[in-house]
Amino acid sequence: MKYRDRLVKQEAKKYRKFLETFDINPGSYRINNHEYFFVNYSKWKQITECAVVSPDSTAYRDEYLEAFDVLLEYALLTSWIFTYGGASSNASTEDFTLLKKFFSNVLDEPGDHLSQDTRNTFNFCLERANIMLSLQERIVEIYSDFEQKYQKFHDGNEENFTKRDVEEAVNYYAEISYLQFRQVTAMNECIPKFKYIKELKSPAVKKHKNIAVRRYLTQYSKEQPKDHEFATYQRDMEKLTKEEHIEAKKEHFYEHLAERNPSIRKNLRHPE
Repeated sequence: MKYRDRLVKQEAKKYRKFLETFDINPGSYRINNHEYFFVNYSKWKQITECAVVSPDSTAYRDEYLEAFDVLLEYALLTSWIFTYGGASSNASTEDFTLLKKFFSNVLDEPGDHLSQDTRNTFNFCLERANIMLSLQERIVEIYSDFEQKYQKFHDGNEENFTKRDVEEAVNYYAEISYLQFRQVTAMNECIPKFKYIKELKSPAVKKHKNIAVRRYLTQYSKEQPKDHEFATYQRDMEKLTKEEHIEAKKEHFYEHLAERNPSIRKNLRHPE
């Protein structure tokens, strides 16, 4: 059954209060051949409460609550991936693409115009620029894949999501966090190098240092903020492997879910 089905809307309307509107999340969760949908009620564009509805279920409350747990988990993951993953996915790569070209052009200049320390600095920055662009490509790949799959629920081409879809979403969520952390780490590693390059007066460097390059060198000579709401920063995080970071982020998500679930469940309009 599609989330826009008339019967689903009828069920959702039963629990709507005066002056409220409601939104039914795309995709249902199926238990024992019953389809369950997550509904958010809003008043003046502010979410008030929510409900779990099913046009075809005569099950007891426990089955509704089992569906609620999965529906809430997927709803939170979807919201966070679209919010933070979407912002990262849409970020321009013009800055590091331009800086990569600048570093390469300086290194490719004929003649022995750079000291070995300066050449090492440019090689370091070129490597970090390549890392940044590679990380960004992966973020775009993950986000695009998730967006395409979610669009199938939104368009009604797919009706039910499964536990496997939820597991995939939490893995995407955690990997995006890891990739964002790596990006900020790579940028911060370049700070002293960018400061050094920004001050270089060599004609062989200055000839490639246009207005945009100077702007980006100045911008990335400052430490990048570590208070990103999506990426988790904790002590010794940089020592974790990719797999360890992903597992830590998944654990962090489930801790947050365990905190949110009881309060939302307590205020469910249905099941009461």
